[in-house]
Amino acid sequence: MNDLNAALGTVTERMKRFRSLYEQNEMAVRDQIINPILRGLDWNPENPEEVQPNVSTEEGVPDYALIKNGKTMLFLEAKKLSIDVEQREVMSQLARYVFGAGTKYGVLTNGAVWMLIRSFEEGTTLTERVVWKADLENEELPFVSRKLITISRSNVEQIEVLVKKVQILDEIWQSFLDEPEEMIRALTPVIQSTILQGYPDYQFEDTEIQSFLRERIKEIAPQMPELEPGPSAGRVAPVPSGEKRMSVEGEVFQFRNYFEVLVNTGNWLIKKGKLRASDCPVGMGYRRNLVNTQPKHKYGDDFRAPKKLSNGLWIETHYNIAMCINYARRLLERFGYPSDTLVVER
Repeated sequence: MNDLNAALGTVTERMKRFRSLYEQNEMAVRDQIINPILRGLDWNPENPEEVQPNVSTEEGVPDYALIKNGKTMLFLEAKKLSIDVEQREVMSQLARYVFGAGTKYGVLTNGAVWMLIRSFEEGTTLTERVVWKADLENEELPFVSRKLITISRSNVEQIEVLVKKVQILDEIWQSFLDEPEEMIRALTPVIQSTILQGYPDYQFEDTEIQSFLRERIKEIAPQMPELEPGPSAGRVAPVPSGEKRMSVEGEVFQFRNYFEVLVNTGNWLIKKGKLRASDCPVGMGYRRNLVNTQPKHKYGDDFRAPKKLSNGLWIETHYNIAMCINYARRLLERFGYPSDTLVVER
Protein backbone atom coordinates (compact mmCIF):
# COMPACT_ATOMS: atom_id res chain seq x y z
CA MET A 1 0.00 0.00 0.00
CA ASN A 2 2.85 2.40 0.80
CA ASP A 3 4.40 1.75 -2.62
CA LEU A 4 1.07 2.51 -4.28
CA ASN A 5 0.56 5.73 -2.34
CA ALA A 6 4.07 6.87 -3.23
CA ALA A 7 3.47 6.06 -6.91
CA LEU A 8 0.17 7.94 -6.96
CA GLY A 9 1.80 11.00 -5.40
CA THR A 10 4.63 10.93 -7.94
CA VAL A 11 2.49 10.53 -11.05
CA THR A 12 -0.03 13.13 -9.89
CA GLU A 13 2.78 15.67 -9.62
CA ARG A 14 4.06 14.65 -13.05
CA MET A 15 0.64 15.25 -14.59
CA LYS A 16 0.59 18.75 -13.15
CA ARG A 17 4.04 19.60 -14.51
CA PHE A 18 3.92 17.87 -17.90
CA ARG A 19 0.23 17.83 -18.70
CA SER A 20 0.65 18.87 -22.34
CA LEU A 21 3.06 15.94 -22.90
CA TYR A 22 0.61 13.39 -21.54
CA GLU A 23 -2.30 14.93 -23.46
CA GLN A 24 -0.45 14.31 -26.73
CA ASN A 25 1.66 11.21 -26.13
CA GLU A 26 0.10 7.88 -25.14
CA MET A 27 3.47 6.15 -24.78
CA ALA A 28 4.50 8.75 -22.21
CA VAL A 29 1.28 8.01 -20.31
CA ARG A 30 2.07 4.29 -20.37
CA ASP A 31 5.74 4.57 -19.39
CA GLN A 32 5.58 7.42 -16.86
CA ILE A 33 2.11 7.16 -15.32
CA ILE A 34 0.54 3.73 -15.83
CA ASN A 35 3.68 1.60 -15.35
CA PRO A 36 4.61 3.20 -11.99
CA ILE A 37 1.06 2.63 -10.75
CA LEU A 38 1.17 -0.99 -11.91
CA ARG A 39 4.41 -1.44 -9.96
CA GLY A 40 2.69 0.08 -6.91
CA LEU A 41 0.05 -2.61 -7.39
CA ASP A 42 2.79 -5.28 -7.51
CA TRP A 43 2.55 -5.86 -11.27
CA ASN A 44 6.00 -5.80 -12.91
CA PRO A 45 5.76 -4.32 -16.45
CA GLU A 46 9.25 -5.70 -17.21
CA ASN A 47 8.23 -9.27 -16.39
CA PRO A 48 6.34 -11.01 -19.25
CA GLU A 49 5.03 -13.58 -16.78
CA GLU A 50 3.01 -10.76 -15.21
CA VAL A 51 2.51 -8.04 -17.83
CA GLN A 52 2.44 -8.39 -21.60
CA PRO A 53 1.89 -5.40 -23.92
CA ASN A 54 -0.14 -5.42 -27.12
CA VAL A 55 -1.29 -9.04 -27.01
CA SER A 56 -3.46 -9.90 -30.02
CA THR A 57 -7.00 -11.14 -29.33
CA GLU A 58 -9.90 -11.99 -31.61
CA GLU A 59 -11.36 -8.55 -30.96
CA GLY A 60 -8.17 -6.49 -31.31
CA VAL A 61 -4.98 -5.60 -29.45
CA PRO A 62 -5.38 -4.36 -25.86
CA ASP A 63 -2.47 -2.35 -24.49
CA TYR A 64 -1.78 -4.58 -21.47
CA ALA A 65 -2.62 -8.10 -20.38
CA LEU A 66 -2.15 -8.64 -16.64
CA ILE A 67 -1.29 -12.29 -16.01
CA LYS A 68 -1.10 -14.43 -12.87
CA ASN A 69 -0.17 -18.11 -12.75
CA GLY A 70 -0.29 -18.23 -16.53
CA LYS A 71 -3.86 -16.89 -16.73
CA THR A 72 -4.90 -13.50 -18.10
CA MET A 73 -6.73 -11.82 -15.24
CA LEU A 74 -7.33 -8.36 -16.67
CA PHE A 75 -6.92 -6.40 -19.88
CA LEU A 76 -5.94 -2.76 -19.50
CA GLU A 77 -6.53 -0.21 -22.26
CA ALA A 78 -4.51 3.03 -22.15
CA LYS A 79 -5.35 6.40 -23.70
CA LYS A 80 -3.80 9.84 -23.86
CA LEU A 81 -4.69 12.19 -21.03
CA SER A 82 -6.75 14.29 -23.46
CA ILE A 83 -9.12 11.38 -24.18
CA ASP A 84 -12.37 11.25 -22.22
CA VAL A 85 -12.44 7.59 -21.20
CA GLU A 86 -16.08 7.87 -20.14
CA GLN A 87 -17.19 8.17 -23.78
CA ARG A 88 -19.24 5.17 -24.78
CA GLU A 89 -17.13 4.37 -27.86
CA VAL A 90 -13.95 4.35 -25.76
CA MET A 91 -15.47 2.04 -23.15
CA SER A 92 -16.90 -0.18 -25.88
CA GLN A 93 -13.42 -0.92 -27.19
CA LEU A 94 -12.31 -2.36 -23.86
CA ALA A 95 -15.64 -4.17 -23.41
CA ARG A 96 -15.06 -6.04 -26.69
CA TYR A 97 -11.62 -7.20 -25.53
CA VAL A 98 -12.73 -8.51 -22.16
CA PHE A 99 -15.94 -10.10 -23.42
CA GLY A 100 -14.22 -11.74 -26.37
CA ALA A 101 -11.45 -13.18 -24.17
CA GLY A 102 -13.86 -14.33 -21.45
CA THR A 103 -12.35 -12.26 -18.66
CA LYS A 104 -14.72 -10.81 -16.07
CA TYR A 105 -13.24 -7.32 -15.84
CA GLY A 106 -11.15 -4.81 -17.74
CA VAL A 107 -9.43 -1.54 -16.82
CA LEU A 108 -9.59 1.65 -18.87
CA THR A 109 -7.40 4.67 -18.11
CA ASN A 110 -5.98 7.88 -19.52
CA GLY A 111 -3.55 8.04 -16.63
CA ALA A 112 -5.71 10.35 -14.53
CA VAL A 113 -9.07 8.57 -14.64
CA TRP A 114 -9.12 4.81 -14.00
CA MET A 115 -12.26 2.73 -14.54
CA LEU A 116 -12.95 -0.91 -13.75
CA ILE A 117 -15.55 -2.30 -16.15
CA ARG A 118 -17.42 -5.59 -15.91
CA SER A 119 -17.38 -7.52 -19.18
CA PHE A 120 -21.02 -8.62 -19.13
CA GLU A 121 -24.08 -8.59 -16.93
CA GLU A 122 -27.47 -9.47 -18.36
CA GLY A 123 -29.94 -6.62 -18.55
CA THR A 124 -27.36 -3.87 -18.00
CA THR A 125 -25.95 -1.14 -20.20
CA LEU A 126 -22.22 -0.57 -20.59
CA THR A 127 -22.37 2.50 -18.36
CA GLU A 128 -24.09 0.47 -15.64
CA ARG A 129 -21.23 -2.05 -15.78
CA VAL A 130 -18.68 0.52 -14.63
CA VAL A 131 -17.80 -0.95 -11.24
CA TRP A 132 -15.79 2.02 -10.01
CA LYS A 133 -14.12 5.16 -11.28
CA ALA A 134 -11.02 6.67 -9.64
CA ASP A 135 -9.87 10.19 -10.53
CA LEU A 136 -6.31 11.07 -9.49
CA GLU A 137 -6.77 14.76 -10.21
CA ASN A 138 -10.11 15.32 -8.48
CA GLU A 139 -10.28 12.79 -5.63
CA GLU A 140 -8.23 12.42 -2.49
CA LEU A 141 -5.49 9.88 -3.12
CA PRO A 142 -6.57 7.54 -0.25
CA PHE A 143 -9.96 7.16 -2.01
CA VAL A 144 -8.20 6.42 -5.30
CA SER A 145 -5.88 3.93 -3.60
CA ARG A 146 -8.79 2.10 -1.96
CA LYS A 147 -10.31 1.43 -5.38
CA LEU A 148 -7.11 0.62 -7.26
CA ILE A 149 -5.98 -1.89 -4.64
CA THR A 150 -8.78 -4.20 -5.81
CA ILE A 151 -6.78 -4.86 -9.00
CA SER A 152 -3.41 -5.41 -7.31
CA ARG A 153 -1.59 -8.64 -8.13
CA SER A 154 -2.25 -10.08 -4.68
CA ASN A 155 -5.98 -9.17 -4.77
CA VAL A 156 -6.95 -9.76 -8.38
CA GLU A 157 -8.23 -13.30 -7.75
CA GLN A 158 -10.58 -11.95 -5.04
CA ILE A 159 -11.70 -8.99 -7.10
CA GLU A 160 -15.41 -9.89 -6.96
CA VAL A 161 -15.49 -9.83 -3.15
CA LEU A 162 -13.27 -6.76 -2.83
CA VAL A 163 -15.31 -4.80 -5.35
CA LYS A 164 -18.50 -5.61 -3.45
CA LYS A 165 -16.90 -4.48 -0.18
CA VAL A 166 -15.93 -1.14 -1.74
CA GLN A 167 -19.48 -0.70 -3.05
CA ILE A 168 -21.06 -1.55 0.31
CA LEU A 169 -18.91 0.94 2.22
CA ASP A 170 -19.49 3.66 -0.38
CA GLU A 171 -23.26 3.09 -0.29
CA ILE A 172 -23.39 3.24 3.50
CA TRP A 173 -21.25 6.38 3.66
CA GLN A 174 -23.31 8.04 0.94
CA SER A 175 -26.48 7.20 2.84
CA PHE A 176 -25.04 9.01 5.87
CA LEU A 177 -24.28 12.05 3.72
CA ASP A 178 -27.70 11.91 2.08
CA GLU A 179 -29.50 11.72 5.43
CA PRO A 180 -27.14 13.40 7.91
CA GLU A 181 -29.86 13.91 10.51
CA GLU A 182 -30.06 10.14 10.99
CA MET A 183 -26.34 10.06 11.72
CA ILE A 184 -26.77 12.94 14.18
CA ARG A 185 -29.62 11.17 15.97
CA ALA A 186 -27.56 7.98 16.21
CA LEU A 187 -24.48 9.73 17.59
CA THR A 188 -26.29 11.93 20.11
CA PRO A 189 -26.92 9.21 22.76
CA VAL A 190 -23.36 7.89 22.32
CA ILE A 191 -21.92 11.31 23.11
CA GLN A 192 -24.37 11.80 26.01
CA SER A 193 -23.22 8.48 27.48
CA THR A 194 -19.55 9.43 27.11
CA ILE A 195 -20.18 12.79 28.80
CA LEU A 196 -21.99 11.08 31.67
CA GLN A 197 -19.06 8.74 32.27
CA GLY A 198 -16.23 11.24 31.85
CA TYR A 199 -17.78 14.56 32.88
CA PRO A 200 -20.67 13.77 35.25
CA ASP A 201 -20.77 17.33 36.62
CA TYR A 202 -21.73 18.77 33.24
CA GLN A 203 -25.11 18.40 31.59
CA PHE A 204 -25.73 18.94 27.89
CA GLU A 205 -29.04 19.28 26.14
CA ASP A 206 -29.51 17.06 23.09
CA THR A 207 -29.90 20.20 20.98
CA GLU A 208 -26.41 21.39 22.04
CA ILE A 209 -24.84 18.11 20.95
CA GLN A 210 -26.80 18.01 17.71
CA SER A 211 -25.75 21.54 16.81
CA PHE A 212 -22.12 20.59 17.47
CA LEU A 213 -22.43 17.47 15.32
CA ARG A 214 -23.92 19.41 12.42
CA GLU A 215 -20.91 21.68 12.33
CA ARG A 216 -18.44 18.79 12.57
CA ILE A 217 -20.19 16.82 9.83
CA LYS A 218 -20.07 19.85 7.53
CA GLU A 219 -16.30 20.04 8.17
CA ILE A 220 -15.64 16.46 7.06
CA ALA A 221 -18.12 16.56 4.17
CA PRO A 222 -18.33 20.17 2.96
CA GLN A 223 -20.03 19.07 -0.28
CA MET A 224 -23.06 17.65 1.51
CA PRO A 225 -26.45 19.38 1.38
CA GLU A 226 -27.14 22.16 3.85
CA LEU A 227 -28.39 20.64 7.11
CA GLU A 228 -31.65 21.92 8.47
CA PRO A 229 -31.72 21.95 12.29
CA GLY A 230 -34.38 20.38 14.40
CA PRO A 231 -37.00 17.71 13.75
CA SER A 232 -38.02 19.13 10.38
CA ALA A 233 -34.59 18.42 8.88
CA GLY A 234 -34.82 16.44 5.68
CA ARG A 235 -38.23 17.82 4.67
CA VAL A 236 -38.65 19.48 1.30
CA ALA A 237 -37.29 22.98 1.74
CA PRO A 238 -39.63 25.91 1.21
CA VAL A 239 -39.33 27.57 -2.15
CA PRO A 240 -39.50 31.32 -2.73
CA SER A 241 -42.50 32.45 -4.73
CA GLY A 242 -42.30 32.64 -8.50
CA GLU A 243 -41.51 30.12 -11.19
CA LYS A 244 -38.05 28.76 -11.77
CA ARG A 245 -36.43 27.09 -14.74
CA MET A 246 -34.50 23.90 -15.25
CA SER A 247 -33.26 22.19 -18.38
CA VAL A 248 -32.34 18.61 -19.17
CA GLU A 249 -30.16 18.28 -22.27
CA GLY A 250 -31.52 21.63 -23.42
CA GLU A 251 -35.22 20.85 -22.84
CA VAL A 252 -36.59 23.57 -20.56
CA PHE A 253 -39.08 23.02 -17.72
CA GLN A 254 -40.81 25.59 -15.52
CA PHE A 255 -41.36 24.66 -11.88
CA ARG A 256 -42.33 26.20 -8.53
CA ASN A 257 -41.34 23.47 -6.03
CA TYR A 258 -37.93 21.84 -5.96
CA PHE A 259 -39.35 18.34 -5.78
CA GLU A 260 -40.39 18.98 -9.39
CA VAL A 261 -36.70 18.80 -10.36
CA LEU A 262 -36.81 15.10 -9.53
CA VAL A 263 -40.19 14.55 -11.16
CA ASN A 264 -39.25 16.39 -14.35
CA THR A 265 -35.95 14.52 -14.58
CA GLY A 266 -37.70 11.18 -14.12
CA ASN A 267 -40.30 11.98 -16.76
CA TRP A 268 -37.60 13.16 -19.16
CA LEU A 269 -35.80 9.83 -18.79
CA ILE A 270 -39.06 7.97 -19.40
CA LYS A 271 -39.60 9.97 -22.59
CA LYS A 272 -36.10 8.90 -23.68
CA GLY A 273 -37.06 5.24 -23.24
CA LYS A 274 -35.30 4.89 -19.89
CA LEU A 275 -36.51 4.35 -16.33
CA ARG A 276 -38.88 1.47 -16.90
CA ALA A 277 -40.51 -0.84 -14.38
CA SER A 278 -37.82 -3.42 -15.17
CA ASP A 279 -35.19 -0.96 -13.88
CA CYS A 280 -36.81 -0.81 -10.45
CA PRO A 281 -36.10 -0.46 -7.71
CA VAL A 282 -33.62 2.35 -8.33
CA GLY A 283 -31.78 2.62 -5.04
CA MET A 284 -29.98 5.57 -3.50
CA GLY A 285 -27.98 4.40 -0.52
CA TYR A 286 -28.14 1.06 1.20
CA ARG A 287 -31.65 1.47 2.68
CA ARG A 288 -33.55 3.82 0.42
CA ASN A 289 -35.08 3.68 -3.04
CA LEU A 290 -35.47 6.75 -5.20
CA VAL A 291 -37.80 5.17 -7.80
CA ASN A 292 -39.90 2.04 -7.44
CA THR A 293 -43.01 0.36 -8.82
CA GLN A 294 -44.59 0.90 -5.40
CA PRO A 295 -43.80 3.82 -3.06
CA LYS A 296 -41.64 1.62 -0.82
CA HIS A 297 -38.03 1.70 0.36
CA LYS A 298 -35.75 -1.36 0.51
CA TYR A 299 -36.99 -2.64 3.85
CA GLY A 300 -40.66 -1.88 3.36
CA ASP A 301 -40.81 1.68 4.71
CA ASP A 302 -43.19 3.95 2.82
CA PHE A 303 -41.96 6.86 0.74
CA ARG A 304 -42.50 10.02 2.78
CA ALA A 305 -43.36 12.25 -0.19
CA PRO A 306 -44.18 9.98 -3.15
CA LYS A 307 -44.93 11.45 -6.57
CA LYS A 308 -46.21 9.46 -9.52
CA LEU A 309 -44.26 9.59 -12.79
CA SER A 310 -45.77 9.53 -16.27
CA ASN A 311 -45.43 5.73 -16.62
CA GLY A 312 -46.89 4.93 -13.20
CA LEU A 313 -43.62 4.54 -11.29
CA TRP A 314 -43.18 6.28 -7.95
CA ILE A 315 -40.36 8.67 -7.05
CA GLU A 316 -39.43 9.76 -3.50
CA THR A 317 -39.20 13.56 -3.15
CA HIS A 318 -38.80 14.02 0.60
CA TYR A 319 -35.57 15.99 0.29
CA ASN A 320 -34.27 19.51 0.69
CA ILE A 321 -33.32 21.68 -2.29
CA ALA A 322 -29.71 20.53 -2.65
CA MET A 323 -30.61 16.86 -2.30
CA CYS A 324 -33.39 17.08 -4.91
CA ILE A 325 -30.88 18.44 -7.41
CA ASN A 326 -28.17 15.99 -6.35
CA TYR A 327 -30.46 12.97 -6.67
CA ALA A 328 -31.77 14.13 -10.03
CA ARG A 329 -28.20 14.29 -11.32
CA ARG A 330 -27.35 10.89 -9.89
CA LEU A 331 -30.47 9.49 -11.55
CA LEU A 332 -29.27 10.81 -14.91
CA GLU A 333 -25.83 9.27 -14.32
CA ARG A 334 -27.48 5.94 -13.52
CA PHE A 335 -28.84 5.90 -17.07
CA GLY A 336 -25.66 7.02 -18.80
CA TYR A 337 -26.09 10.80 -18.93
CA PRO A 338 -23.48 13.22 -17.48
CA SER A 339 -24.58 15.02 -14.34
CA ASP A 340 -24.26 18.39 -16.09
CA THR A 341 -27.09 17.32 -18.42
CA LEU A 342 -29.27 18.92 -15.74
CA VAL A 343 -29.07 22.69 -15.24
CA VAL A 344 -31.17 24.31 -12.52
CA GLU A 345 -31.58 28.06 -12.12
CA ARG A 346 -31.62 28.93 -8.42
